[in-house]
Amino acid sequence: HIYTLNAAKKLGDVLVVVVATDNTAVKMKKRQPLHSQEQRQELVNSLSMVDLCLIGQEDDIFKTVNHVRPQIIALGYDQVHQEKFITEGCKKINLDGLAFPSEKLDSYAFENAEGEVIIHDSLLATSDNYSLMTFNSIDANTGQSYRIYGVFIGDTTTLTTDTLLVYFHGQSKHMDHYFSRASLLANVGGKYNYNVLMMDYRGYGMSEGLSSEQGLFEDANAVIDWIQEQGVNPQKTVFYGYSLGAIPAIDRMAYRSDFQPAKLIIEAPLASVEYLVHSSTIIQVNPDFVTNLDFENAEKIKDVDEPLLWMHGVEDTYVAIENGEIIYNNHGGSVKEAERVSECDHSEVPIIMGVDLYLDRILNFIRN
Repeated sequence: HIYTLNAAKKLGDVLVVVVATDNTAVKMKKRQPLHSQEQRQELVNSLSMVDLCLIGQEDDIFKTVNHVRPQIIALGYDQVHQEKFITEGCKKINLDGLAFPSEKLDSYAFENAEGEVIIHDSLLATSDNYSLMTFNSIDANTGQSYRIYGVFIGDTTTLTTDTLLVYFHGQSKHMDHYFSRASLLANVGGKYNYNVLMMDYRGYGMSEGLSSEQGLFEDANAVIDWIQEQGVNPQKTVFYGYSLGAIPAIDRMAYRSDFQPAKLIIEAPLASVEYLVHSSTIIQVNPDFVTNLDFENAEKIKDVDEPLLWMHGVEDTYVAIENGEIIYNNHGGSVKEAERVSECDHSEVPIIMGVDLYLDRILNFIRN
């Protein structure tokens, strides 16, 4: 052990050592360890070459890797972990971080926050016309419950009779970042003409948990469950997915059979993770990194036959318009409309189109 630790220290500047928990030690050694995990941690911490010793995780070793974020991982001579397993796990951590660049919040500022899209104050929803919501999102594998947050813009007393736009936001930050976008939708057909509901995925804003591909679908289910409980008419419900948000929007439209919204709007969607990496001029990630996330929008849209409106910037440098073209062509329904916006990058569709034209485009699609 001394030789291994000295050799590991020579590989870098700071050496963080992870010792197994007592339960893990029993599983690996088939006997009780001579010293407890706390005693082993204290002993290793006392060694001169060790800067920090941590007790490992029983269920997922990559939780510790993600916490420490080392540049180098050194394996002891008797470690059972294969190098390929370690490498693939680290790639997943890197891509997950790229896919979900969320930020945590203690509270929301909403109309007082600087949003991704800057709009006139008259279009922003005000505090007397929106409500902070919470939903219960369940991990299907573990049964663990996460509280996720949302914001409802409009009049809750009209939920059973009015049209509801469910807005699935993009990958960055949290709902404050997208509140101006949700506010714009509350102006479709006039101020507060339609109700709008937006939520923060796990790990975003005030929502609990960590983001994942499966978590997106489970968070969407939590919102849909609440919508059903309120007696919302699915034929007066429209899903709108922007960028990352197109993933849960398409998936739930395709596979949530007990609640089928009338229409689907997607803006700047990606076809799949692999296609995104190959087509984007901004994302510089080795294609080998795409083995753990799928986001197969291009395949799932084949199972959606409800009317579709697709909008995309022609000059999108993040999610190239070819992603949207594939999804549009694969759509399983007979009614679909496209809005290709010239000289427009990823987040610019409402502004480059012009707010009035953007709102009218959505209104006409909903009413058509």
